[in-house]
Amino acid sequence: MEPKFQTSFIPKKPIGSTVSPSSNISAGGSLFSSIATVVFVITLLTSGALFVYKNILSGQVEQYDKEINDASNAIQPQKIQDLIDANSRVTVTKTLLDNHVVVSKLLTLLNDLTIKRIRFTSLNYINKNKESSLSISLEAQTYNALVQEQSLLQSNEFIKNPVFSNFSLGDNGFITVDFSATVDPSLVSYKKSVELSQ
Repeated sequence: MEPKFQTSFIPKKPIGSTVSPSSNISAGGSLFSSIATVVFVITLLTSGALFVYKNILSGQVEQYDKEINDASNAIQPQKIQDLIDANSRVTVTKTLLDNHVVVSKLLTLLNDLTIKRIRFTSLNYINKNKESSLSISLEAQTYNALVQEQSLLQSNEFIKNPVFSNFSLGDNGFITVDFSATVDPSLVSYKKSVELSQ
């Protein structure tokens, strides 16, 4: 009897019955290919959606720009500028009117308050920051005239904080005195003067 040796390396079993390692690779490759396809499709859809959204936004920007231009033309910028200029002129005029003073009313008041035996030798009027101050050097013939003048100036509603100082006897025999006070702004206000005259 002859020994049974296989002389061929060709398998005797059918080829389909053996599992080869390459079949695992193709199954894994198929999964990766499916995921890549899904990601690619999602990317394409997202890009398309962004492109459409960008076009929509561009259209809205153009529409709003047109509406703004139409509204700007409707309100007539030249008329607005004219109104702004007129407002500036009115504001400046109002400021000038509020700050303008009428010193003639103060001089008329001092004339009415000065008795015959009193003489002014100097008068300084200062209006600063809507505060009016008055400094007067005067001569009185007698002490009675000086007391009478002091009473008139102190009792007047427009003369505030009256102060008499530096009493002395002059070379001519008259009594010299310095007088200082603040003046009520309503007395010298041009605006008040106009309002009262109407």
